[in-house]
Amino acid sequence: MASKKRRSNQDLDSLIPALKSEEKHLEDLLADARARAEAMVQDAEARAAARVQAARQALPGILQAEHESRRASLESSAAEAGRAETEKTQELERRARAAMDATVQYIVGLVWPGAARNPPGAARNPPGAAR
Repeated sequence: MASKKRRSNQDLDSLIPALKSEEKHLEDLLADARARAEAMVQDAEARAAARVQAARQALPGILQAEHESRRASLESSAAEAGRAETEKTQELERRARAAMDATVQYIVGLVWPGAARNPPGAARNPPGAAR
């Protein structure tokens, strides 16, 4: 049994350098992985910072384009509303002129004795017109 015990100790003694070597190799791999991870984090942070900076620089242009787009849309809407109101105004003016002409004809008929009296809006010949 003494030989088995001695042999076990010899086996263990021969494994210790191999285990220490493997442990050193694993520690080196871990340090390498940590360094790569740190480099990846720094690279990602740098890319993110660059994107944030680019977005900050692009923001005024984007806002200006949005402003111009909204302004053009509002100007178009205002022009359309202006055209509609102009048409309404022109129609009101036409009606007012027609009513004024009929009223003038009626008043003239009341003022000149013997002129045919026409109620407002009735068609008639103006004084001095050929009949």
